[in-house]
Amino acid sequence: MILPELVGEEEISLKLQYNLSMYGDWVIAKGSSIGARHLEDNMPCQDAYNVFYDNELNYGIAVVSDGAGSAQNSEKGSQFIVNEIVDIFREEVRNHGFRGFNALLEADKHNTDHIFISVFKQLRMQLEKYAKSIDMPMESLAATVILILFSRSGLICSHIGDGRAGFQDLNDNWHPVLEPYKGSYANHTVFITSDVWENPKDYIRTTVINQPIQSFTLMSDGCENATFELNRFNEETQMYERLNNPYPKFFNPNVNALRELHKSGKTAMEIDELWTSFLKNGNKKFESEVDDKTLILGTLTDKNCNA
Repeated sequence: MILPELVGEEEISLKLQYNLSMYGDWVIAKGSSIGARHLEDNMPCQDAYNVFYDNELNYGIAVVSDGAGSAQNSEKGSQFIVNEIVDIFREEVRNHGFRGFNALLEADKHNTDHIFISVFKQLRMQLEKYAKSIDMPMESLAATVILILFSRSGLICSHIGDGRAGFQDLNDNWHPVLEPYKGSYANHTVFITSDVWENPKDYIRTTVINQPIQSFTLMSDGCENATFELNRFNEETQMYERLNNPYPKFFNPNVNALRELHKSGKTAMEIDELWTSFLKNGNKKFESEVDDKTLILGTLTDKNCNA
């Protein structure tokens, strides 16, 4: 990212107050950029994203949805999904009466899996109702879903389909937090519309990170080549091995840039505009990517907030 010129101190103070009201102690960049193939084919961007922060309970929700390229109306499906799942989960929190986010982090794994499977089932039912309301087949709205709940105390990631997600611990190390579902042939995955409900645990995968974090990320698969180490040649076996490692040389400079943008007084909207431009052509891999690109990156405004 390219840092902007700093603004006046009074304007900085007002913008910092605005940003803190949105995301608490976090600065978050989010955006989508249409892939080269969709531009050539005169198709819309089929990705969508959403971020919500609860200042009362001090936790946030971030979601990315990647519409299936083979589904005619998947851009409508992904947009519906990222809004609806936030509402569903907020209602789930109210219904279960959680005593803050830490209660979720410390919940029994079986209960946690049940909660998130329930959320995804509700999402699918609402998507089916939406499809009927707009007179479209539900399969034409097919999309993946990555959902992250985050706080300074940890995070929970639940997903169906592919994409990538990760977090940065307090020692500055980055870790993956989901394993993308890959089918038996290239570019095959599952979607919220897929027939997965006989054995939902095989497809709806939830990971709990019950330790302090300083940063997190989630993205559609159009961003993974630029941001993750995906394979490595093993000299001993003379074969490539599949990896799933967030790339520190990508994330660390951007985490630092986000903190500088926050300190300079840039609003969340201004940060998102810079981020969207960065996803379009900020490096060679982004510029040449044929698929749609959506990436959310969040970090504490000051790492010492969690010291």
